[in-house]
Amino acid sequence: MPLRDARRRLGLTQARVAELLGTSQANVSAYERGRLIPGRTVGPRITAFEALPDDTVYRKLWPMTLAGAALQLREDLNAGRSQGDMLRVIIQASDDFAKLPSPRERALFLASPGSTGDRRYDALLGGLGVHLSRVAGMQTTPAWTREPGRFLEAIWWFDSEAPTLRALTLRDCLPAMRARGVMFSRQNLDSV
Repeated sequence: MPLRDARRRLGLTQARVAELLGTSQANVSAYERGRLIPGRTVGPRITAFEALPDDTVYRKLWPMTLAGAALQLREDLNAGRSQGDMLRVIIQASDDFAKLPSPRERALFLASPGSTGDRRYDALLGGLGVHLSRVAGMQTTPAWTREPGRFLEAIWWFDSEAPTLRALTLRDCLPAMRARGVMFSRQNLDSV
C-alpha cells in the first residue's frame, strides 16, 4: 500500500508521519509524490508504517518511535542540550514502547533509526532496542542493533562521572547496554 494511502487511512498528517519515520515532512511529501525514493533505512520504516492496523495506538496517542527519538537526539546534540534533556527523550521512548499492544506497532517503533550523529547515542539506542525487545518477550531482536556502529570501542559512562556513581551504574547496568559499551543504569529508564 502506498505511503499516502496508509497515512490517509490512519488519519495522520504528513508532519506526524515524518515524526514516526524520523524524517522531515518535506521528505514524506516527496515519498508520497514519487519524487524521492526511500533509502535502505527509511524504506523499512515506511513498510512498517503501512502495515499498522486501522485501530493503531499511533492514531489515538502520540507515542514516538526509535527513529523519531534518534532524530530528536540529533537535534538536541546539535543544539548543545544537556544529557538530562536527552535522557528525557530516551525515557519517553521507553515509556511509549510499553503502550504498544501489537507486533505491527512494535515493528514500527523498533524499525532501524538513523544516526544521532554521535556514536555513543547510536550505541545507546541499539541497547535500548534490544532491552525493549527482551522486555516485550520478543523471540528476536532487530538486526540493526547488531551493526558495528551500535557498539563502542571504549566505555561510556552515561550520567556517571563520580566514581561512587560508577559503581552503582556498573551494578545496575542494563545488559544490552553493557554489551555495547554503554554504562547505563536501569534506573535511568524510570519515569519521573
